[in-house]
Amino acid sequence: MQNYSRTDFAQVGTTNRGCMKVIPAEKASEFDIVVGGQNGSLICLSRKSNDTTIIFKTQPGYPIQSLALGGPQSSKKKDKIFVASQNTVRGVNRRGKTFFSMETNMAETANRMFNYLCTEDIHDVVSLVFEEAWGAREYTSVLACGNSTLQVIEGNNLAYEVRLDSVPFTVALFMGDGGHTKMMVLYGTKTGRLGLASLPQGGGKIQWEIDTTSGACVTTIVCHAVTGGPFPDIISCDESITGISCGNVASKTEIDIIVCTFTGWLFSLAKTSRPMIENLPVAANFNVKMQQLRSEVEELQSKVNEERLRYEEITKRQGGGAGSTFFHSFQVHENFEYSAALGAYNLTIELVIPIDFVVVQSQLPIRLMEVEKNASVVSEVHQDGLNPWPLLASYRCQANVCRLELRVQASEGDSGVINLYVCPKIMPKCAQ
Repeated sequence: MQNYSRTDFAQVGTTNRGCMKVIPAEKASEFDIVVGGQNGSLICLSRKSNDTTIIFKTQPGYPIQSLALGGPQSSKKKDKIFVASQNTVRGVNRRGKTFFSMETNMAETANRMFNYLCTEDIHDVVSLVFEEAWGAREYTSVLACGNSTLQVIEGNNLAYEVRLDSVPFTVALFMGDGGHTKMMVLYGTKTGRLGLASLPQGGGKIQWEIDTTSGACVTTIVCHAVTGGPFPDIISCDESITGISCGNVASKTEIDIIVCTFTGWLFSLAKTSRPMIENLPVAANFNVKMQQLRSEVEELQSKVNEERLRYEEITKRQGGGAGSTFFHSFQVHENFEYSAALGAYNLTIELVIPIDFVVVQSQLPIRLMEVEKNASVVSEVHQDGLNPWPLLASYRCQANVCRLELRVQASEGDSGVINLYVCPKIMPKCAQ
C-alpha cells in the first residue's frame, strides 16, 4: 500500500457533485484545475512552486450544477469548459471568456448536460460518442436511476435495464474508455457498493460488486494510473467528496489526485516520497512573514468581535418590535440511507460553518445508536406529559465540528415523521 499526503490548495466555496475537473494548461504536460461553485462562479486555478494562482474567476450567478470538458473532434485535448446552471448551458474558454450560451426549454434545473425523459429520478449519466466507446452502436447512454436500475438508452429508445440490489448514484466508464470491450461501466450505489457492469447490445450483466470501506454513498468514480501499474486504477469517493480528478498539477513527473469537497476545500493527495516544499524561503524572511500574517489575523478577529457585539446590541434594542432581525440562511448537505449491514439508518449532516447543536424529534419510538467518530454529546428526554414525542434528543457538538453522523434503528413496518433542527454557531442564533 502506498502512502499519500494531503496538500491544501484553496477553499473555493460550496460545490455540487461533478463540478471539478483537471484541464490541460497552455504548456504541454501541465494541468490546471477548474471548479464551479454553488454561488455560480467558475474558477480556474494553477499550482506552481507551492503557490496557488487564480487564472480567471467569473461573476457569481445561479448555482453551477454540472461541469464538463470538451474540444474539437480532430484533437483529444479537452480545454473547453461547459457548465450548466438552472436551464442554461454555457461554454467558457481557458481564459474565462464565454464563447457559447444556450437556454433550454426545460422547466427543471439541468443537473447533467444530457436531456432524457424518465419516470424515475436520474442520479447520473455516462455516454461516449467522441471517443467511439460504443463501436458501431447508436448513440448509447447509461442512466443511473432511482428505481435501482441501470437503464441503457440506444438512440432514442430504451434498449434494456439491469436490476441492482441498491440505488446507483454515480456511473463512469471502466478504465476511462469502457475497457477492452468498450462496453463496461463502473457504478457506485447509495449503500456504498462499487460494481462493474458489462452492457453489450441485447442485454447486460453484473461482472462484480464489492463493498467500500465506509459503506457510505459513492459520489464519484474515476479511473487513472496513479500507482504505476500497467492498468488504470479505480478511485472512488463518498459522502462529502463532490469531485475527484488526476493530472500533473503540482509536479511534472508524478500524478496528483485532486479532490474537492462539498465545503469547497480543494486539495491534492501526493506520494510521500515527493518533497513537499520546494525553494524553501530564507528562515528570517519566513518568520517575519508569519508574524505579519498572525498580526493581520488577530486584527481581523478583533474587528469581527466588535461588529458581532454591535450587531447583538442593535438586535436587543429592536427586540420589542421596533425593527426586524436578519437571520442567516445556510445550506445543509444531508444524506439518509438504510444500511443492511448495520440494520440501521445512517443520517449525515454537513455544513460549511461549525454546528452548535442538532435536535431530533420523532413520531416513532426509534433507537439512537452510538457512532464512534462523532464529536458530540447526546442528551435524550423521556416521553412524559410535557414531552409527547417518543424520541426527543439533542446532539451538542464540540468546537469546529462541521459534519455530524446519526444512526437510528426502527421496528420493521413502522412509519412516521422525523424532524431535525440544525443550529450552527452563528449570531443571532437560528435553526433550520
